[in-house]
Amino acid sequence: MLGAYLFYRMKVPAGALIGAILFTAIFNIMTGMGTFPTAMKTVVQAIAGGFIGQRITRGDLKEMKTILGASLLMFFCMAADTFVVGFLMFRFSELDLATALVAAMPAGLSDIALISTDLGADGTLSTALQLVRTLFAIMVLPQVAFRVCARLDGEKNEMDPTRAPGYKAPEIRTWKNALITLILAEAAGIAGKLAGIPAGAMIFAVFAVAARNVKSGHAYLPKKLRLAAQCVAGTIVGVGITMQDVENIRFLLIPALILVVSLVLCNYLFGWLIHKVCGLDLATALFGAIPAGVSDMALISTEMGGDAPKVAALQLVRYVGILSLMPAAIQLLTTVLHK
Repeated sequence: MLGAYLFYRMKVPAGALIGAILFTAIFNIMTGMGTFPTAMKTVVQAIAGGFIGQRITRGDLKEMKTILGASLLMFFCMAADTFVVGFLMFRFSELDLATALVAAMPAGLSDIALISTDLGADGTLSTALQLVRTLFAIMVLPQVAFRVCARLDGEKNEMDPTRAPGYKAPEIRTWKNALITLILAEAAGIAGKLAGIPAGAMIFAVFAVAARNVKSGHAYLPKKLRLAAQCVAGTIVGVGITMQDVENIRFLLIPALILVVSLVLCNYLFGWLIHKVCGLDLATALFGAIPAGVSDMALISTEMGGDAPKVAALQLVRYVGILSLMPAAIQLLTTVLHK
């Protein structure tokens, strides 16, 4: 909480999230005592879904055809990138092919840790590289994207706040509406978690809160709740970083460098491609192309200028598609090449 507060007060974009990650990780590395209830991940995903849902209007529903094409393009770009980066790490390091491909997958850190051994990969090495990817994607890429978009769109800072995406009139911003929206989001999030769908807590919360907003326009969650959610999300990431992870990274400099360079190049290449081909605004395309956690990017995009519903759609298609199809593709490829 201290790190989140300090970075927020320093006006670092997504500072609550970044500060929580850094301070929690340092504490856990130094003491090994970092712990946090795993159930809070569901709570945070539901809140992130609620913030996305409250910004969805009837007008947004009419634009979903554009998002479908952009989402599919994003998925195929990310899938191709996984194989290219995986083979590069395999070729220029001591990693075996399965470990390199799994480490290159743009999926969740915990998900990779769970499936890596099933695919014949080294769980420790692949998780260490995923840690590098996750931290870089969350802590660096959004900052650069924010500044790039601000430079290209200098007039955005002078936009009429009543016309900003997700703006709520004062009469909507009541504690009653906030409480109803929060309860709805959490109930839907629990249902999504129990359904066993990847990122189900957030998906269900998005639809539940969006349905309320489309029907009545009264869905509302306060900014302070978003900051609290970022703090909790950062803490969850931070407690997963141990001294063993730091030591592993030291021995993986070459593949880690390949991974980081590819993240930068592909993020802006894919973002620019979606911006040009599908007509999405540049900020939304760039935030949608950052291969970090779905809920993390949803929370960041609501603060840093992207269209959160569209960013979430891009992230969800990438996340679900990669987790659903890539493990089987990697297993098939490594089996064929080892014959």
